[in-house]
Amino acid sequence: MTDEWKPTKELIEWAKGHFAQMNVGGLWMPEGSGLTYVKESDTKWRLQSILDSDEVRENHDRMKTLMWDVGVTVIDDSPAIRRPPRSEEEAYLQEVTMKRDIAQSWADKDGTLLIDMGLENVYPEYIEDKEILLDNGDTTNIEIWGYKVVNPNTGDEVVIDPDDYHLLMGDQYFMRFCYGGMVWTALSREQMVNHIDEGKGQTSAAGVGKKYIEGFNEPTSIPPWMWGTYCEFEMMTDEEE
Repeated sequence: MTDEWKPTKELIEWAKGHFAQMNVGGLWMPEGSGLTYVKESDTKWRLQSILDSDEVRENHDRMKTLMWDVGVTVIDDSPAIRRPPRSEEEAYLQEVTMKRDIAQSWADKDGTLLIDMGLENVYPEYIEDKEILLDNGDTTNIEIWGYKVVNPNTGDEVVIDPDDYHLLMGDQYFMRFCYGGMVWTALSREQMVNHIDEGKGQTSAAGVGKKYIEGFNEPTSIPPWMWGTYCEFEMMTDEEE
């Protein structure tokens, strides 16, 4: 059945654009395929890892067919063979780990890695409201946020999607924002318990709502993923400002 599979014209056109946009050294993990590829040149990719199952091997055969049709050769002589996950939780953790590994290879148009753009010193910024169409035909507004960084080699501004920033930097940097010259960092449940037991009160932490921060009367823009958190705050350093 695998030998009979042929990619559609639309899939071929998509693949041409997708492969061309990726930088040499970039990783690609087709969603739900169990496969990871690395781009070695514009005409050569290498199978980096494969999940050990017949279904995934069939997926790889289809990917080779697709790549061949867009002028790309796939080298698959020595991939890392990964054991299939034993549970849904393990599958999720494997996927997150692999996506984070892929994120480390993301780069700007000139090849500068995003991870090398001082991401530890940037904070989410509100960009705009956007109207989206719901499945039932109604519309709703959602807030668009991003992380603005400057490519040190070109001077160009790069706006990173919050989900992509999360993959690049993890919870430590994702679960925070700045307001009033201070950095607000979400506390875990254990950290909240310790904070309360140590009697710190609202002198160094406060609850964060949708538009208001506990103890502050003025509304402000708060990233949606920070709503309902309890945050510790501290003054921003000169490097962070």
